[in-house]
Amino acid sequence: MLLAENERFLQNHYPSIWQLWKKIEHAPIWSQYEIVRSHAGPPTIQVHVDERPLYLHSKYNPEQEAERLAQQFKDQVEQCDHLFFYGIGLGYHVEKLLSMFPDKSFTIYEPNPWVFFRFLSCKRVTEWPLHRLRYLYVETDEESRRQFFAEFANALETNVGLVALPSYERIFVDQYRQFVQQFRDILQSKRINLATEFAFSKRWTLNSVMNLPTTLRSPSIFSRKEHFRSKPVLLVAAGPSLQEEYDNLRYIKEKGLAYIFAVGSANRALVANGILPDAVCTYDPQAHNFAVFWDMIDKGIDAHVPMIYGTSVGYETIQKYKGPKFYAVTSQDTVTPYYLDSLDRSEVIDDAFSIAIITLQILAKLEANPVILVGQNFAFRDNYYYAKEIKRGEKQTAEVLEHERRGLMQVKDVYGHLVTTNESLNQMRLLMEHYIQKYAQIEVINTTKGGADIAGAPFVPLEAVIQTRLTQKAVNENWHGGQESNGMQGVEDKIGSMKRAMTDFIKRYNELEAMFHELEQAAIRKKEDKLRKLFARFDEQFRRLTKNDFFDVYVRPVVRVYTEMLQKEAHHIRKEQDPVVKAGKVVRAFRSYLHLCQQVYNDMAPLVQTYLHPALKQKDDGWKRRECTSSEFQYIGQWRKKEIRIEKQSSGEAEVISAYYETNEPNATIKFTFKGTALRVIGARHAECSDEIRIAIDGHIEKFSGREKRVHPPFPPSFNQLLFEKHNLNVGEHVVEIGLQGDGWFLFQGVEWQE
Repeated sequence: MLLAENERFLQNHYPSIWQLWKKIEHAPIWSQYEIVRSHAGPPTIQVHVDERPLYLHSKYNPEQEAERLAQQFKDQVEQCDHLFFYGIGLGYHVEKLLSMFPDKSFTIYEPNPWVFFRFLSCKRVTEWPLHRLRYLYVETDEESRRQFFAEFANALETNVGLVALPSYERIFVDQYRQFVQQFRDILQSKRINLATEFAFSKRWTLNSVMNLPTTLRSPSIFSRKEHFRSKPVLLVAAGPSLQEEYDNLRYIKEKGLAYIFAVGSANRALVANGILPDAVCTYDPQAHNFAVFWDMIDKGIDAHVPMIYGTSVGYETIQKYKGPKFYAVTSQDTVTPYYLDSLDRSEVIDDAFSIAIITLQILAKLEANPVILVGQNFAFRDNYYYAKEIKRGEKQTAEVLEHERRGLMQVKDVYGHLVTTNESLNQMRLLMEHYIQKYAQIEVINTTKGGADIAGAPFVPLEAVIQTRLTQKAVNENWHGGQESNGMQGVEDKIGSMKRAMTDFIKRYNELEAMFHELEQAAIRKKEDKLRKLFARFDEQFRRLTKNDFFDVYVRPVVRVYTEMLQKEAHHIRKEQDPVVKAGKVVRAFRSYLHLCQQVYNDMAPLVQTYLHPALKQKDDGWKRRECTSSEFQYIGQWRKKEIRIEKQSSGEAEVISAYYETNEPNATIKFTFKGTALRVIGARHAECSDEIRIAIDGHIEKFSGREKRVHPPFPPSFNQLLFEKHNLNVGEHVVEIGLQGDGWFLFQGVEWQE
């Protein structure tokens, strides 16, 4: 009866396991796995290995053994969100741990199907807390294990604890060892991938912040649409076939038959062959992206070639490249759309993993026609990955590198033959085909000799294109002239709104932390009615946080992958019927997410306050500024210089964005002089700053405060705040002393004055 009930359950909910059961239920190997009575009475499983009887549970008292195991695993389990049981046996330890930790979700992984089906004859599966069960899996061979890991990795919990039944380590030694190694590898890989995704997401947002002052003072590439509409444009990539086209490209350039847009490293090959592109295009968010333009920068050629950049491109590229710049807002950029009121959302470019695909979208939106692909191989050619002029890696070669040989495959080339490529290049080709189809109104011609066939872009040799399509001058060499900018309309209002949003973010954070405490206390007291009301309040409070502008612009894009994980977890939490258990799950899942958001705030807010907003403000307001690092300031007493930096993970270096001096020593003083009629003191505010700071101007003493109760740990100070302002001073030089009087800190960034 029990076995039949379990069989029906499997058939309805886990049909693949049920099918396995039907497949092996009459196999002769069953005799090696016997249910026997322990000395205390409860059953155990006896396994015959090399004609020796071994036990999966104690042959004396399995329940007492499970109690000991539960205590042994207790500390480890407390640190986990999800329990992964390897080896179920008859489930004694599983039942014990699940009853001890009623808020943990769990996975059952049984590596031995014979053991699992013996279990089904002794225990009723439906008596387990199935609403907490994420996976039930029975291994049949190594391939089935790999398939499970592939699925499990995609939905991996943030903190998984492995609970292995000790007898499995002794009896199934090799199988257990292989599993544990793969399990650890997948956890490590997931952690690395999460860290990488987090770093890249942060980098995208950081780039948008650092690039925004340039973006707002530069024209959009779409302001030049009249120069490109219905005009031929060559999209020149750095594939190995490029080296066959230099004479053709030189001829096109000399005659002005088509615009030449160089993407990625292609500029290096073109410049090396005396061909100056009409524009270079870039979007890579990484810090080293500028290196592809180093030859141009080093020779000063960059001053004469316009750059079209995606707004989330590595900010170092924008800082180092001196030529005219035109921007295109990318979908990864949440910063520019907030501050740029005039943005046409239809001009936002989808992020992609190839600059050629980014540029194709730009050209389609510019209504260029036709778009002519050159050097766009999407495949290897004669063991070359790039055109020969493109040197990279330790060997400084354009040939295929070892890591580029992973995932090799063959695809059809433009002649109908097979050509070797890899997964990465092939995915780029498929994505380009998608956009060619999306922008079907634009004719795309592929001139890449020996390259992969690109659906929607028929192959025509460049010589033939010149003869039949490029028969007259099409280029306006001064297309980039007149560098009108967007103007700064509305930016001051957006800065004010964002400042208020930063204060509101801290308020929302504190409200949620207080709610976590309420939920915990109500759960301890088992006040179920109150918990249900708190859940509704919590949903509203969390919604307010996610509607906050600072969260939306600066935090959400950085924590995107964690938001997706939280949404999956929240889906499971909603199914929890026990309010006490549900409260524990809510607090654990949302608190860790909230702390991550707070970490992003701590990283981004100082950059916004000390770099972005000052850079965006109008400079013609008559105020001059002296930074705290100026030698004009005399620091007396104990002062510490602190820096606001951008840490670069790839190199381990840091770029200093701003600096300030701090002290908590009573009577520590700053002395300086200035000439003017008005003075401002600029510094940081925080709950731990002093509310008693003394300033003497020509001996006239006043006091001001740096304290802001709304900004307190774990949040950093609010920088670039106006701490003190004095007008109507006499014309001439003034002597100023600023000293810390009361308890707390004084964080000094500089002064501003009007003459």
